[in-house]
Amino acid sequence: MSIFKFLVTSLVILATFENVYANDIQDEISAIKARLNQLEQIVNKQSETINQQNDVIEEKSKQIEELVQNSNTNSESDDGWFNKIEISGVTEVEAGYNDPDDGESSSDIVLATAELSVAAEVNEWVSAETVLLFEEDDTDLEVDVAIVTIANPNKPWFVSSGLMYEPFGMFETNLISDPLTLEIAETRETSVLAGIEHNGFSGGVYVFNGDLSEKGDDDIDNFGAFAGYMQENENSSFAINLGYINDIGDSDNLQDVIQDNIDAAAVEYSDQVGGFSIDGIFTYGPFNVIAEYIMATDDFEANELTYRTGGAEPEAFNIEVGYSFNVGGVPMTAALAYQGTDEAVALELPEERIIGGLSAEIFDGTALSFEWAHDDDYSDSDGGTGEFGGDTITSQLAVEF
Repeated sequence: MSIFKFLVTSLVILATFENVYANDIQDEISAIKARLNQLEQIVNKQSETINQQNDVIEEKSKQIEELVQNSNTNSESDDGWFNKIEISGVTEVEAGYNDPDDGESSSDIVLATAELSVAAEVNEWVSAETVLLFEEDDTDLEVDVAIVTIANPNKPWFVSSGLMYEPFGMFETNLISDPLTLEIAETRETSVLAGIEHNGFSGGVYVFNGDLSEKGDDDIDNFGAFAGYMQENENSSFAINLGYINDIGDSDNLQDVIQDNIDAAAVEYSDQVGGFSIDGIFTYGPFNVIAEYIMATDDFEANELTYRTGGAEPEAFNIEVGYSFNVGGVPMTAALAYQGTDEAVALELPEERIIGGLSAEIFDGTALSFEWAHDDDYSDSDGGTGEFGGDTITSQLAVEF
């Protein structure tokens, strides 16, 4: 009987425990469902917030696209004129020591060049350029170049007018000093030039009223012509140019000397003397060779430009070799040139010049250069000093931007 009571009691206790456990599980499931509902509400709210943020982002993206389109439209319109202008410049500071054929030696530090250029593409047909220049002890601040060019973008022709350097001589060099060819041929005048450029060929003609007035005339009677060809390959290039001007006496250097001479002699400039130029440059790998020859085609009158007992027929040449290389990652160029003149003693130019130099691009757009030049003067019988051995050493710091 006691066993029976024990079994009954055990079954009652077990049933009671199962009911309690079942109730606990049901309560836990209800709590989990409530938590899931709460989390679902939170997620829904976050999804709604994210959708709102996406809508804002999409709207801002559209606004940015509209701003970019408006900016591009403005840059192509007259309001974007500043986008069509390019400003560049050169500053060159030089220190030099000169030991001439005769006389005392001298040394100086000068601002050799301060140049500022403003170029504008007005439209697809018209461009313009203005250059300001200052050279200490040589050129006061002035407008050096001011050109307007009209060119058909679909055709090879162009027309330029304004204050420009005539395409008579190229005067290329790797050195600090200008070649002697520039000293007898560089010509800057207000001109009208018409030319073509097509498949490496170039050519044209130009006219201007020179500063030297032939027999008192003040007319547009100066003219010139030029032609050239250039070709570039993967590892080499070459260019050759020919030029003619009907009065080399109007070149900048000759003009000053001739004007002083005819003023002193109280005479008029008699006849124009033509000039001829030929130049070429060839590059192959790190080497380049430059050659140029300039000559007058006739004699000047003795009271205009003298040589010995008569008039001069000046000429000049330049032959130069350059080599480019790297030292420790620094680009460098070494160059050696042989230059000369004939019948140019009245221009105070040497008869022969040997010149060498070395330049290094020490920073982007910044070069440090050194140069040595040895000049030999004309003989006594030619009107010179007869001295041999004039030397000049020059260093230059140049910055281009």
